[in-house]
Amino acid sequence: MRVPRAALVCVGSELLAGQVNTHQAWLCVRLRRAGFEVVGESSVPDDAQALRRALERALAAADAVIVCGGLGPTFDDITREAAAAALDRTMSFRPALWKTILKRFARRHLRVPEENKRQAQVIAGATILANDAGSAPGQFLRSRGRSLALLPGPPSEMHPMFEGLVLPRLKKKHARDVHPAAFSVRLSGVPESAADERLAPVRARWPQARFTILASGGEVSFHALTAESSAPAARHARARLRREILDAVGEFAHGEGETTLEAAVGARLKARGISIAVAESCTGGLLGGSLTSVPGASSYFLGGVIAYENAVKNRRLGVPSRLLARHGAVSAECAAAMAKGARAALNSDMALAVTGVAGPGGGTAGKPAGLVFVAVCGPGRSNSVRRLEVHGPRETVRQRAVTAALRLAYDALS
Repeated sequence: MRVPRAALVCVGSELLAGQVNTHQAWLCVRLRRAGFEVVGESSVPDDAQALRRALERALAAADAVIVCGGLGPTFDDITREAAAAALDRTMSFRPALWKTILKRFARRHLRVPEENKRQAQVIAGATILANDAGSAPGQFLRSRGRSLALLPGPPSEMHPMFEGLVLPRLKKKHARDVHPAAFSVRLSGVPESAADERLAPVRARWPQARFTILASGGEVSFHALTAESSAPAARHARARLRREILDAVGEFAHGEGETTLEAAVGARLKARGISIAVAESCTGGLLGGSLTSVPGASSYFLGGVIAYENAVKNRRLGVPSRLLARHGAVSAECAAAMAKGARAALNSDMALAVTGVAGPGGGTAGKPAGLVFVAVCGPGRSNSVRRLEVHGPRETVRQRAVTAALRLAYDALS
């Protein structure tokens, strides 16, 4: 069965100036769950001709095109005009829509700038999508069997509009008889190439499915999507996919779906009633921040010590001066002592430690930039140290160090 295709177009010059595009990941997850294969994404500046060309390409490649941004009232909000040009349609001012916008401003006791009238311009044949969180209404159009949704950029406005008004329309039009069978797994402790090698037989057995493998920050995610003609067949296909994928990746899997490594560690800590603390050198708080990004982390995370100076390692974590003099701060011995010291200082059941050379400077021939040691102390007598050498910029080294420490904790809690 053919899987319907979707494409994303994100509008805004800021996206090409370094701002992170959060829309892509959010929309891809929800489209995938609904049975769509996302076949393209483009970030386009606030340029009418560039946006028109991007929309024409997306409409030629996909059944459904979702556009985010460019529906505001200012001069650079050109999505409506570009979409009308791409579809060769006219626009008209809608007085009733303008009254709705005026009422929203009145409730907030705000003056309405004249330029906000642009938000009441509607493309011929479009369905207006109400915006309960802002002043920019969305628009939904159909053309030659394709669907085009124009959504506002702010997530607080875009998310409810997409889930409540757009996704149901897309499913009804393009995925009514499509029953998706999707499964995703997240891995750690294994390189992307090794994970791909393990999963190659699964891909060979499912030629009709779409697979994606991604590596980021020391983690690997693997996604599988196929479609069936009935819900029972889809459930059976998903169960088969899940079983085959998990059998292939084995102990490297730490979570299904969107389960992050820090969430998987937190779940094991909660299940065993174990508390944790951290000692960090080269990561400077990123490890503690990762653990506490999980809701409910206060039930198991006690705190941490950021110890860059050797004197701080000695005074706050009890790392012996003679150990530092003999082995150095970037060593397996120091990492183990830091973990032991954090466990004692914070009276936790378990502690993690990270020390290394984040780079780009500071390395030596014996201890190059990218050399990191992570250690775990507890629970019980579970103590372990792992060494890794990371090639890449400073933030890559730091993130990979966090992932390695979390994976060490995950294994210790197995």
